[in-house]
Amino acid sequence: MLGEKLRNGIADLILSGELKPGERLDEQTLADRFGVSRTPVREALHQLSTTGLLVLRPRRPAIVSQLNGEQLAEAFEAMGEIEGLCARYAAERMTHAERLEMVDIIDRGSAAVAANDSLLYREIDDEFHRLVHKGAHNSHLMRLTEQMRMQTAPYGAAPFTMKGGEPVLQKPHEQHTRVSDAILARDPQGAQIAMIDHIAANCLRISSLLALQVKGSDKDDPFRRDTTAA
Repeated sequence: MLGEKLRNGIADLILSGELKPGERLDEQTLADRFGVSRTPVREALHQLSTTGLLVLRPRRPAIVSQLNGEQLAEAFEAMGEIEGLCARYAAERMTHAERLEMVDIIDRGSAAVAANDSLLYREIDDEFHRLVHKGAHNSHLMRLTEQMRMQTAPYGAAPFTMKGGEPVLQKPHEQHTRVSDAILARDPQGAQIAMIDHIAANCLRISSLLALQVKGSDKDDPFRRDTTAA
């Protein structure tokens, strides 16, 4: 989808450090860069403002935020608990067709790991989590999870896209496999624990990458969020 690709593209520019903290985000410049009109760019910026990556300002360009490590950790902590509950329910409620789909996702993930294709694995990672959400068969929980994931998704892509962070695809794939194995074995507690562990490990990896990305720019507090830039 155009909106998701555009949102991910802008997020990647910020997380990679190409767009610096405090830098203004000109809608027309971004539109030209991605070959779209200003309207989808404006919508993408509004969506990204919920993640803390940027700050919207009335009648002025949005600006890139400094990253707040504490807020990031809290978001992933909440995400882990919510996705853990989805995995627990999925172990109990997934249909036979959904279980076959999970096997296929894990198989395609193995192929992406073997090919060291980080961009493909990023797409498979998204497929995997969406299937777990769907497999929980709880519409209210699924909406909550998707809302929460929208806030953390740009950070979740960091291990696959950030410069200086060579992706190690085997680790997240092993974690996905543990979650999948528990779901397919109809082990609710095991699935929940494996998913929470997976999200926590991802948060630690992302925090490490982001700390390296901003090292030297603010040594006292490298994740300080600055919303006062003009």
